[in-house]
Amino acid sequence: MSTEHELLVVGGTGMLRPAVHDLLDSGARVVLVARRPERAAAGAPDRGRLVPVAADWKDPQRLGEAVREAVVGRPVTEALLWVHTPHDEGVHRTLDPLLSPDATVVQLWGSAGADPRNSRPLPDQYSPPRSYRSVVLGFADTARGTRWLTDREISDGALRALRDTAPEQIVGRVEPWSDHP
Repeated sequence: MSTEHELLVVGGTGMLRPAVHDLLDSGARVVLVARRPERAAAGAPDRGRLVPVAADWKDPQRLGEAVREAVVGRPVTEALLWVHTPHDEGVHRTLDPLLSPDATVVQLWGSAGADPRNSRPLPDQYSPPRSYRSVVLGFADTARGTRWLTDREISDGALRALRDTAPEQIVGRVEPWSDHP
């Protein structure tokens, strides 16, 4: 990761907090959008490169304005997004003008309620040279059955998706879906 670009993380105070810390550790400048972005600073390796932005994805217009102020004209070249539907469509629209022409956008899809492969819309703002990667969060096996993924496993999958060009990626497993916790 280069420090010459803006890396945006929306929803990085919970399951993506390890990813935010890893990105900071690698030298990236991370613009972090969350309702309580200060939560990500706890234990962060270099808070000087962490740009907290207090905003909620339920208000995409305000989120876009806050991100625009935070990036001060520098294009966002990479983004990790944890946004619930139906709010993700508005977030994609509001972030579109802030993204570089060749930005990489990684969106995570949770699976606690249902198999996310069956219901997620694919945004149409990301035609080449932009790259959109969908990361489906599954579950993991244990000696006693299955469990949901840990924050570390989710963060590792999100960071891997920034490097791996496959448009759809799965963290954990989703087959058969009936095995989920």
